[in-house]
Amino acid sequence: MNPITSSPPVFRNALRRMPDAANAPPTPNEIAQKLIHRDYLSWSSISTFLRCPKRFKSQYIDGIEPDFVSSNLVFGSAIHSAVESVYRALFAGKVSPDVDDLLKVFDSVWKEETRPIRYGKNESTESLRDLARRMLDAFLASPDHLPDAELIGVEEELRGAIIDGVPDILGRVDLIVRTDRAIRLIDFKTSKASWSAAKIEESAPQMLLYTKLAAPIARSFDLPVEVAWVVLTKHKQPRIETHCLAPNPDRVGHTCAMVREVWRAMQQRYGYAIPSAMNCSTCPFQETCSAWGEIT
Repeated sequence: MNPITSSPPVFRNALRRMPDAANAPPTPNEIAQKLIHRDYLSWSSISTFLRCPKRFKSQYIDGIEPDFVSSNLVFGSAIHSAVESVYRALFAGKVSPDVDDLLKVFDSVWKEETRPIRYGKNESTESLRDLARRMLDAFLASPDHLPDAELIGVEEELRGAIIDGVPDILGRVDLIVRTDRAIRLIDFKTSKASWSAAKIEESAPQMLLYTKLAAPIARSFDLPVEVAWVVLTKHKQPRIETHCLAPNPDRVGHTCAMVREVWRAMQQRYGYAIPSAMNCSTCPFQETCSAWGEIT
């Protein structure tokens, strides 16, 4: 007679072997929600961490209110809204607004800002409004403000899980157009000076990441994706520049790998400061950071 031996039960119903959903590990989106109070990553959060983890922690983890907002940021947002209004009108089949209409949009954004505004040397609300008029005049006079392409989207919000192990990436693309050869993602920028090749390289990662988000749109048209920047300079006589870039798959892969490493570092709650003249002079958390004794 064979001895009785114990053996693990055999489950014939596969459902009985399913893991308990309550004990499943949290998803990247759930981790992000708990860490930074949103279930996605934006390029703004990624670039802030790269610039200074202390600033990232203050803004995204601790939720500290900034001490001020720079005039450059408000100015850029107001110009952006004015330019956006041109394409929203064209997208709706309406006549493009004139410069006075654009200045009304510019003024409304400026007036809606409730945070203390820190102006640069020799700057004022009046001088910046005069600069805005000259820049918007130059924009409307430039052939680049009417792309020879079909408008696909204006201020389009794209979101997707495009990197394994990383929360969804949320991107907002200023303009999406279809040319004969590609789906083009366009970003509008204001700048004190003309863009150099180095500046294009510095700005490329954000748009390269967005090409992954726009891939489904491009596939629906059976076209590749390319990116472009339309730069409005703040010169005495403003200029409008267009810079294009055809994404290299290796560069896109490198950018995704960089974002994956940044996400890993974010989860460690690193909060060290990176003091520099560039970082600290414009940082809206200077007082908070100084109070911690990390920047003198």
